[in-house]
Amino acid sequence: MRTFLLRFLGVCTALLFTLTASAENEIYYGVYQGNGTLTAYGTDKAETYDIAIHLTDPSLVGAEIKAIRIPVNTKATNVKDYKGWLTKELTLASGKLVADIVTADATVSGSWAEAVLAEPYVIEEGGLYVGYSLTVSSVDTDNNNDPNKKPIMVTSVENPEGLLIHTNRTFRKWAPLADVGSPAVLARLGGDFVKGNAASFEVPNDLYNLVGKSISTQLTLVNHGANAIKNIEYEIELNGKTETKTVTKSLAGGYYGRSTTLSVTIPAVDVAGAYDTKFRITKINDEPNEDPEAEDVTPVVFLNEVPLHKPLVEEYTGTWCQYCPRALAGMEKMADANGEDFVGVAYHVQDEMEFTASVYLPADPSGLPSVFIDRVKDFAPLTGQSEWEGRKKIIAPATISVVGEWADEGKTKIKATSTTTFIRNFANNPYRVGYILIANDLHSTEWKQSNALSGTGTIGDPYYDKYVKSPNPIKDMHYNEVALAQSAQMGAGLEESLPAEVKGDNPYIHEFVFDISKNQLPLDKTKLEVIAVLVDTTTGEVKNCNKGHVGDATGIISIDNGQAMDNEAGAVYDLSGRKVGSQFKSGVYIKDGKKVVIK
Repeated sequence: MRTFLLRFLGVCTALLFTLTASAENEIYYGVYQGNGTLTAYGTDKAETYDIAIHLTDPSLVGAEIKAIRIPVNTKATNVKDYKGWLTKELTLASGKLVADIVTADATVSGSWAEAVLAEPYVIEEGGLYVGYSLTVSSVDTDNNNDPNKKPIMVTSVENPEGLLIHTNRTFRKWAPLADVGSPAVLARLGGDFVKGNAASFEVPNDLYNLVGKSISTQLTLVNHGANAIKNIEYEIELNGKTETKTVTKSLAGGYYGRSTTLSVTIPAVDVAGAYDTKFRITKINDEPNEDPEAEDVTPVVFLNEVPLHKPLVEEYTGTWCQYCPRALAGMEKMADANGEDFVGVAYHVQDEMEFTASVYLPADPSGLPSVFIDRVKDFAPLTGQSEWEGRKKIIAPATISVVGEWADEGKTKIKATSTTTFIRNFANNPYRVGYILIANDLHSTEWKQSNALSGTGTIGDPYYDKYVKSPNPIKDMHYNEVALAQSAQMGAGLEESLPAEVKGDNPYIHEFVFDISKNQLPLDKTKLEVIAVLVDTTTGEVKNCNKGHVGDATGIISIDNGQAMDNEAGAVYDLSGRKVGSQFKSGVYIKDGKKVVIK
């Protein structure tokens, strides 16, 4: 499956500058894709700048770089000596850049400067840096808005290495800056590498559905050609059958890697299993597709039964935060509406219930309150029931369950035991399990909750209106789902929690121990819960989760799979709290207060 250095996200306003590829099939490559508004950045000093992007995409090997295109801040009038360069290594000698491939003077024309190479450079394996240099001769130190202080134009599009920068006064060593945007410099490519009509699909890694039902999914259509795309013909080959469709789709050309989404329908299959499915673009603009990687293959899994999927809702709050009762009301509403299917966590920031610095939490919100669902997007729990239900319908790659039990007589250590069962084989398993310990009914007469909703207008929602009718501040408030500890910083999954290769229908049991001996909060130890979270290590997304009450360990029974379990003394439950019959798969169950491991 093709992996690109850059992924271009978001919907941006069109830039006035547009690009039309020449008849010789030239194309531009860079973080910037010709759309979106560029912004200015600088050190506020008169100095020489060196700016670079790192080209590591192996699909570029063999392409010719003919020129380097440099964005210009047209309002900065004291900028001179624009140069473009290529180098294998970012090397400095006596504080100056040494480009080991080529350097060329650039000519400024409007909002762009271009450095044309005397001879095209053919990209080799191992990648290279494409960059440019300029010098700011002087700045007005008394004018904070002097444009000469910000001569670099950057795009907001994400770049793994951020802005690579060196200057002779401020950044005397090469530094990646992640918070200021990405360089908008472009490499103009030519040669046989550049095709007129070339495109490919990027297909999601996880595609699941029930047997007998077709799947509607979004693919990413990526233009690798110089020509704009007006229509495509594509094929989906699944289970020995091929379906061909022609669709109208507009996608600008001129930039290698420009992309858009395309909705497709994958045909139904009547027998459960994982089917390698080919997605192939055969024609572009009624002409044969010239892309050398026009085909993408990914497994599509059809299931007889959909695994239980519980979204994870994580709230960031604080007693000092005057508008946080909005989120508190939403969390209470969703917990009541969804019962055991709702898994919520409240991370307290800079108050008595904070357990770790906020930088070590799964998200770094710009303000409070803030709520995320499955760590993929902001979420409004008060009005987000339908969105939560939509996430719940997403088929998870595995079921996960967890049980918590005291690991010592003094009740200072809690052992969390998770069972993860995948719905198919993963030869390169990207998933790991992490744990969160939470407390319910946490309160103190010394705590006061700021409440800006007090005395404002009601909205007809009893959960919200409760805070409207409450004082400011609220004294002796009771807090639920308060995070006390996590198994790894930023909520990451534990490396040893799952093997690198997993088999479908095979339960993977993992244990983690929380030590709460130093916790000084007024805990009711009968109201603690552990949460097991299945995390995709490639994206950070939570794919599934579950929670379990922390109770006393009264014993462990281990029996072989297929051996009868006597139900007369009491019912048997899975770790989700669901009553099960007499037929058991491998896994962990609860019977008569005891944990039963079926091998």
